Amino acid sequence: MDRQLNASVYYLSTHVLYSLKIFWMILISILIVTIAADFIFMNDDTSVIAFNLSFPIYVFAGIVGQLTVKGYIPYLIKMGSTRKNLFAGIGIHFLSVAVFNALLANTIHSIVMYFYRLSGGEIVSNNTNNVFTFTGGEQSFSFNHLAYFVQDTWINRFVIDASISFFLLAIGFLLGLVFYRYGLIGGFSFIGVIVLISIMGMANGWLLDLFIAVFRNVDLLFFVQLFLVGVVLYLLSFLLLKRITVKT
Repeated sequence: MDRQLNASVYYLSTHVLYSLKIFWMILISILIVTIAADFIFMNDDTSVIAFNLSFPIYVFAGIVGQLTVKGYIPYLIKMGSTRKNLFAGIGIHFLSVAVFNALLANTIHSIVMYFYRLSGGEIVSNNTNNVFTFTGGEQSFSFNHLAYFVQDTWINRFVIDASISFFLLAIGFLLGLVFYRYGLIGGFSFIGVIVLISIMGMANGWLLDLFIAVFRNVDLLFFVQLFLVGVVLYLLSFLLLKRITVKT
């Protein structure tokens, strides 16, 4: 069982590694070009270039969660992996991806801050727009992050990014299982029910009130709770995973 679990985790990690390399090469390249453009072309004191490393890793998490179902599960089942082993292996894989992306994103964030300070930049916190701005002479460069709703520290950014990433991995995985198990009709029907509930919630006002209450009182504990919700959703996905059949 241990060998089978290790093999599943290794297979998943190896195959997502290529996507991670491409993803981060593109993201870092865009960041470098953005910073270079800031220093070379921006001559207006009021001009600000904004960059966000967190939103791309959230999107990446949702995509990986969905692709894991159709891309990897059928092959692992054909190779003799049990459903319980798959469930444990994918859970470890998702947690690893969430932690890795959060770790790398916030390390890059800190490195950019450090070198901007060395170049004579000054850090200004803008609480009104929830933007962290580095200013140096005529240049200004901004990072946007949900941590500014709480407190901007490396550990807070890491916890927030890892929590949201794992939550979206679980959501994507659950949605992928629904589509794989019940086809396009079942998948879109599932999405339609969620959209219908959301519309009714907005029309009745309780969903909007919920969003307002959450964002007025948001703190680090909220993101920890979001991670726990992701864990619960992932546990629920086993109900679909254990009934999954390999399509030939």
